[in-house]
Formats: sequence, C-alpha cells, structure tokens
Amino acid sequence: MYRRDASPDRSLLISAFAGQIFALDRATGAIRWEVNIGDYSAVELFLAEGVVVVATLKHLAFLDYATGALHRTVELAAHAGRSTMLVDGAHIYVGGSGAVACYTLRGDCVWSQPFKGKGIGDVALGLPGNVRQADANT
Repeated sequence: MYRRDASPDRSLLISAFAGQIFALDRATGAIRWEVNIGDYSAVELFLAEGVVVVATLKHLAFLDYATGALHRTVELAAHAGRSTMLVDGAHIYVGGSGAVACYTLRGDCVWSQPFKGKGIGDVALGLPGNVRQADANT
C-alpha cells in the first residue's frame, strides 16, 4: 500500500493587485500563472481546498489554485466600491460601499442587503471568531 501526502499544495504564493491575480513559485518567485479579472481595482483573496476566491470592485471569481483556470465569475449584487470578504462555513459574505451580500462557495447569491437610506462607506464584517476589517478606498 502506498501512502499519499494529504497536505494541501502550498507551493504557490497568490498575489493580486489592479484586478490581476498571480501565482508565484514560493521557492523562486517565478510567475507560474496569471489571470486578469477585468476590474482595475483592489483585490480581496481567500484560498481553500484548491480554489482561489477573488473579490474585486464588481466581481466574485473562483480560480483553480494549481493552474489559474477560471471556474466561475459572478457580478456582485447590490455592491460597489472596495470589497471586504469574510468566508465562514459554506458562505462567502462580501461587503462594500454600504452593502453586504451572501454567496455560496460556488458563487450563487443567497441574499443581498443594500442598507437603503443608510448611507455608503467601507464595510467591516464579523462573526464570533471571524472578523474582517474594512480597508480604506485608497
């Protein structure tokens, strides 16, 4: 019987800016793959189970960690501005410009809260033991 290492692949460092996502070889710094999401904006990242989840100004995208292959892109619901993303269990919460939306790990929108009449601004998100602080739009 052969044993296979069950540890996840951690050979790539994911880096992102201006709507571009890069996988860098951790040993050499060489670019192994790159993807342009199309939004020239700040990027929020989450990595789990071989998938890179990307939140930009307008989109939520799902990329394969090893290859950069694009699994899916969805337009963010009731949202504008710099994204803050919190992942908890089976849900991804994305906030920005005074709005919050909840998505499944496959990118399906569960609900959207635009906070009508409450104003706009950077959005912090939190659950017990899992908090994401809002970043300035600079």
